[in-house]
Amino acid sequence: MKAERHRLGIATVSLGWHPSHTLERKLDAISKQGYDGVEIYYPDLVTFAEQHSLTHLEAASKIGTICRDGDISIIALQPLFNFAGMRTPLETRLESAREYISLARAMGTKMIQVPTTYEMNSTGAENLIVAELRALADLGRESPESGQEEICFAFEALAWGVHHPLMDDAIRIVKLVDRPNFGLCLDTYHVIARVWADPHASAGAGTGVAPGGYAALKSTLDRFMEQCPVEKIFYLQLSDAERLDQPLVLGHEAYKAEWAHWDATMHWCVWGRLFPYETEYGAYFPLDDILRLWLVEKGWKGWVSMEMFHRDEHKESVGPEVLAERGYRSWLKIKSRFGLE
Repeated sequence: MKAERHRLGIATVSLGWHPSHTLERKLDAISKQGYDGVEIYYPDLVTFAEQHSLTHLEAASKIGTICRDGDISIIALQPLFNFAGMRTPLETRLESAREYISLARAMGTKMIQVPTTYEMNSTGAENLIVAELRALADLGRESPESGQEEICFAFEALAWGVHHPLMDDAIRIVKLVDRPNFGLCLDTYHVIARVWADPHASAGAGTGVAPGGYAALKSTLDRFMEQCPVEKIFYLQLSDAERLDQPLVLGHEAYKAEWAHWDATMHWCVWGRLFPYETEYGAYFPLDDILRLWLVEKGWKGWVSMEMFHRDEHKESVGPEVLAERGYRSWLKIKSRFGLE
């Protein structure tokens, strides 16, 4: 996972949700804007397959060809949701993982992203979760077909994860899994939204910051510097969030009744996430310290993927070309701010 410099990518899910925002348009916009890589969002692959009457495996192979022709590396296939701690038989989940591995190899990527589980009917028993994630990692290391490489898994702590919502949790579990192909996907939104922001109430008071939020974020980042092995960082996802004018509770435009069981960070995630430092759209997260640690002080180099989830992505006018340019402009702000190459 080591690299000599940060390499810029973007997630296809961050390039539009309107039916006209096809995967072909997204990949073309990524190539023309000058990104190095892309995260392929699994539902985008499924839609692409349906539109072209292809099997998922055929679609993955075609996507790989399009990316190679556009000089785009595929950072990862994502996400493999709700894998560890589920009540379903492990072998059933491993069979789904085998499909993802086949798709990843067909498109030419070595990485699959695995978020922490958010299914309410799941167990938080850490010994079981670690054992299941070891089985997943070992599946990726099984002797691949001739000429193909092992698959790595990037573990991400979701802010609304029911058992492991914190970056500290993800770091601890990755260490316990203790497999060379099992590491971390670190996401600014999930860290800051969980420990610093308060979409439930404080946003309504006009601050958007949880009581003690700055201290909690500092403690989190201090522990990161002490406890996170740099070689276990597989890639980063960078995003910001829109300040909320009202508490994100029932009655708010962003609130989804079917998600009532989950933390408000889940509702906020698909309603108001932005690219870093997009203050012109209401972005307000305190990104300076976390980005300085991740991009400079930790000494880590590798993939940096721009990510946003925003209600405007449903608009036909806010399409791949517009969003690719916005993400790239955000990265230029970061590079200038921290003196990156």
